[in-house]
Amino acid sequence: MSNNHSTKNAGKSLIIPIFIVNSGCPHRCIFCNQKITAGNHPREIDRSYLETEVNSYLNWNKDKTRRVEIAFYGGSFTGMDESRQENLLSWAQSYIRAGIVNSIRVSTRPDYISPGILAFLRQYNVTTVEIGAQSFVDDVLLFAQRGHNAAETIAAIRLLKKENFQTGLHLMAGLPHDTKEGFVYSLEKTIELQPDMARIHPVVVFSGTTLASEFERGNYRPLELGEAVSLCGLAHEKLSAAGIRVIRTGLHWTKEMNNDNAVLAGPLHPAFGSLVLSSIFYEKTLKLLRKTPPDTKEIIFLLNRQDVSSFHGLKNNNISSIKKLYPQAVIKVRTPAKQKRGVISVTTDQERIFTTSIPGII
Repeated sequence: MSNNHSTKNAGKSLIIPIFIVNSGCPHRCIFCNQKITAGNHPREIDRSYLETEVNSYLNWNKDKTRRVEIAFYGGSFTGMDESRQENLLSWAQSYIRAGIVNSIRVSTRPDYISPGILAFLRQYNVTTVEIGAQSFVDDVLLFAQRGHNAAETIAAIRLLKKENFQTGLHLMAGLPHDTKEGFVYSLEKTIELQPDMARIHPVVVFSGTTLASEFERGNYRPLELGEAVSLCGLAHEKLSAAGIRVIRTGLHWTKEMNNDNAVLAGPLHPAFGSLVLSSIFYEKTLKLLRKTPPDTKEIIFLLNRQDVSSFHGLKNNNISSIKKLYPQAVIKVRTPAKQKRGVISVTTDQERIFTTSIPGII
């Protein structure tokens, strides 16, 4: 298992990532440098490399009841030569035939989806297809040099759903020429399409990209960290409330991101997803407390133990902020055994009891 990639869970699934860096991509998007974002992976994946990766994840996995998926990430899988696709899928499928792996997922572009392509994928037990949409605003897609438009993303997801594939959409916040309104529009279009899952991350300016040149010329201002957390938090809330599972917010951290001059600017943070969840918990908590007077003497929060870290926030920032609002209050956090994930309950010395829930916290 590569040192710079951790296991990703989707529910109880074990996802084993195999990175096909930029393979199948017809060109390079202005923000893309996968040598930094994906890490150090071979340009050509042979059977020995795939089996070494898969076996190390399988040996690491202690929960043998989990579903296991092999996932091909980092390029446009269905844009590769069919013979190369066939090699990779047949090697992965050997684990399915052996009863060790349950299914395969791939990521690709929306304009590389067709009935024939899906029929080919189905032969090899591909059950999930993740689509790099990035935005549903055509001007934004054009400037980002994506090479497809929003209509092609809509058609791809509709076809995938018609053919009973699990679907995922990838969106980016802070793309050049995008606005908050444009990003919200992309969220609304995503909700209309109802993919099964989504990934969201803010744009970061990496060296060696066209976007780096735009940034250095003063033509692009990336989001501040707070802006990015706010936008991605909004996305998490809207999509989760619509029943779309958000499986990642923020980029996966790689050791290459620590290299000098690898990251020129942008809201890159090793715990970005945690910042987003903490911001959601804080905003929900403030709404819960809005009728609680500032002279309250005791505030007790009831949480599931798995939510305590998100509730506290990075370096206890959420608790510190609440304490400033209620300087006379003793603040306590308790974790009743029956408290559900994503549910915040609060009681005070004035015997007030409030409860709220955060969709998508599992």
